[in-house]
Amino acid sequence: MNIVLLIIGILLLAVSLVFTARQSLPSAVVAWTALVALHFSVYICLPVSTFVFWGAAALIATAIGFLSPKGEPDKSLQGNLYITLGSLAGLLVGMSVDASVMILCAIIGAIFGELAYTRTPKGCWIKFPSSVFIHYFCAKGLKIIVTIAIIGIAIEGFIKNLGR
Repeated sequence: MNIVLLIIGILLLAVSLVFTARQSLPSAVVAWTALVALHFSVYICLPVSTFVFWGAAALIATAIGFLSPKGEPDKSLQGNLYITLGSLAGLLVGMSVDASVMILCAIIGAIFGELAYTRTPKGCWIKFPSSVFIHYFCAKGLKIIVTIAIIGIAIEGFIKNLGR
């Protein structure tokens, strides 16, 4: 049963990473579900407060994503990709430095990813610094950051459990 939950958890983490490219899909909730599946597979041992916090964060980020007004759909897909790649790069840098700074590095990476997107021809409608930049980042980036952070916590928990 543990192996089945491990496989389900890894597949859900991969699906949640793919879902970050589509803003209408609940990537953070899928990532949190993967974290719960991995915990019950005994390959990750995390405190209950971690699950409660990240579950609430996933629900809030998903709700904000659904409630925010829809922007330009063809441009937002590319913007999501830039924010996702920036956040993932930040997470990897943070994990290589220390596990306590990986979420902060994921946020900084997402900001740099959005800044990179504003420099492209399709992203020039987002001026930095402006309220449009902040709104776009909050609407698109929050769910991506929560998803990437949950993936990082799962990876970090798996690595710590391998060391035992």
